[in-house]
Amino acid sequence: MNPLKNLTQPDLVNIIRNIRDTMEAQKYYLSKIDTQIGDGDHGFNMSQGFNHVCAKMEEFEKEEIGSLLKKCGLEMIKAIGGAAGAIYGTFFTAQASYYREHLNGKQMLTPKDITEMLAEALNQIKKRGGAGVGDKTMVDALEPALNELRRGLETGLNLSDMFETAAIKAAEGAENTKTMIAKHGRSKYVGERSLGLVDPGAVSMALTFKTIAAYMSNH
Repeated sequence: MNPLKNLTQPDLVNIIRNIRDTMEAQKYYLSKIDTQIGDGDHGFNMSQGFNHVCAKMEEFEKEEIGSLLKKCGLEMIKAIGGAAGAIYGTFFTAQASYYREHLNGKQMLTPKDITEMLAEALNQIKKRGGAGVGDKTMVDALEPALNELRRGLETGLNLSDMFETAAIKAAEGAENTKTMIAKHGRSKYVGERSLGLVDPGAVSMALTFKTIAAYMSNH
């Protein structure tokens, strides 16, 4: 099987559907770990958000890349609400903003394009939530994954290998949140009792990267 070199709009549609399947399969686990540190609904929220997006995918998949990502993000915000909806919505809308400003009309996204889109997502998520690495949030999975994508670009890895290693770093980042004290959201009220517990948002982001990597390795 030849390595996947670029991503097309149909690839993005398939990836989003696969993420929906992952969140549906992991919703009880994600909500269980959220019970220890938050509201106990993170998995159900993720499942609900991506199910709402995919329920409209027949409409959304007719759009070009920028509009597709923007509509998916806005639907996540509308379906979930609260901090999780805003953050995961921004994950998509920020990529849409970068695409429209720098790549508008491009139909084949290169590894560099995808890395820069995700960099903009990280940037806007950090601005919106005010969290950085070490604050026990999804940023602790997303930023290491992005750094690994950048390293993959520098060393000339193909897209599949880039995301395979990025997914490993995202998982390590999520696991490392056990050593952190929560500083944002509902979990900050848990304080030092959050030590030893993983952050559900970081875990769901790691699962997102794992799903993307799996898609790429199979195509």
